[in-house]
Amino acid sequence: MTDAFLTFVADGPDRRPRDCRDPSWITARLHARDARVLPVWRDRNLVLPATDERGPAALALAGDHARGTLHLADEIVYLGERDAVHWFAADLSAREGPDLTPILGRAEIADLRDIGQLMEPFEAILLARARGVLYWHRRNRFCGACGSPTDSEQGGLTRRCRNSACGLEHFPRVDPAVLVHVTRPGPEGGACLLARQPTWPAGLYSCVAGFVEPGETLEQCVRREVREETGIEVGEVTYAASQPWPFPSSLMIGFTAVARTTRLAIDTDEIEDARWVTRARFDRLADLGIRLPRRGTMARILIGQWLDTSAAPPYPSA
Repeated sequence: MTDAFLTFVADGPDRRPRDCRDPSWITARLHARDARVLPVWRDRNLVLPATDERGPAALALAGDHARGTLHLADEIVYLGERDAVHWFAADLSAREGPDLTPILGRAEIADLRDIGQLMEPFEAILLARARGVLYWHRRNRFCGACGSPTDSEQGGLTRRCRNSACGLEHFPRVDPAVLVHVTRPGPEGGACLLARQPTWPAGLYSCVAGFVEPGETLEQCVRREVREETGIEVGEVTYAASQPWPFPSSLMIGFTAVARTTRLAIDTDEIEDARWVTRARFDRLADLGIRLPRRGTMARILIGQWLDTSAAPPYPSA
């Protein structure tokens, strides 16, 4: 599977981990003219609205605007360097909304899930990294081993316990999750399995997904999640691609699978509903009350490839 249309998979900036071990190097980069600061507020990004020429763009602060923002930040992390520009993320979550007014200007506070697919790919991955790493910092201010406070080190790459008797080093956590597009052969071009969570927007259906458990392979997780949620047994499992998904801290690992059984037995403790939808009925998804996931998501790409999107009409999406 090509990842050309997946959001958040572009090459990001070079983090230069050896240089990050030197606090003075980080400080020098932070206050240099070529530094850019990306503000994050309560898991949302600050972005400039779309224009006729481009989509939404990252609010990247420099100079006096950047320095003023740094004074408001509870956490500052180094994201990396590209083309001699050094990128940082600043967490303003402890501030109230009105405190952001001098920073915003024409910018807006946005959920990256809604706009990431519309942004320039490099900026999308920058904002995704900024959101993800600052989320981790806010939730790891204390050591999980002894409970003592932790401090950010290496430009935000790690946190270390202040307790000299412990001194445990903590690294950003990523939760692996599988997402599987299940299909079956049959009339009307065969069918694919769509499911929905009760907390999702009305009508939104997607592929089956779930988190990998300790001691479990990815393929085992695929089979378990599909069986637990829908009662379907799958046979062949094929890896497709992976996608960073910092909402809040996942790595989506996409698979396709062929069903060995077709009778649904839905676990309503896991999901609200699941349906087999034939290829022919995808032309009438709106009539079925079904919306597909956002463009640029793993689920949307896997479904679209099964349908052959080059010949398909635009389907309703969330």
